[in-house]
Amino acid sequence: MKSPMPEAVISDEGPVLDASKLLRMRGYLDMVAFRDIICEFETGIRQRLLNLESLELSPSQIEALCHDLINFSGTLGMYELRSAAEKLRDHARRQARAGVVSAQMDMRSAGERAISALNTFMGDAGDD
Repeated sequence: MKSPMPEAVISDEGPVLDASKLLRMRGYLDMVAFRDIICEFETGIRQRLLNLESLELSPSQIEALCHDLINFSGTLGMYELRSAAEKLRDHARRQARAGVVSAQMDMRSAGERAISALNTFMGDAGDD
């Protein structure tokens, strides 16, 4: 039997994944629908993170991708990723190229931690 996942996985920047948000969502859905929705969110997050790797993005394109990531991560309780997306969006708005590059690296790391925590949660949720 696996040990239960703590309510929030914490990093230096704050919660990586607040499981209480996912548990609340899980309470409204059957397991199949819950997994389908989480899979759609994960795919959306991965795609936006991949799109942010392009060096030719304009500030407005970065803002649009960050907008989506802020919404996805907020819904799923991925607070570190949401914070990284907000920082990147702010650098893009100021057209601070050096800040954008640094924030993109932070976003990549936060995204990897968030997806890993989500996958751990979903693996543990399968034990229900």
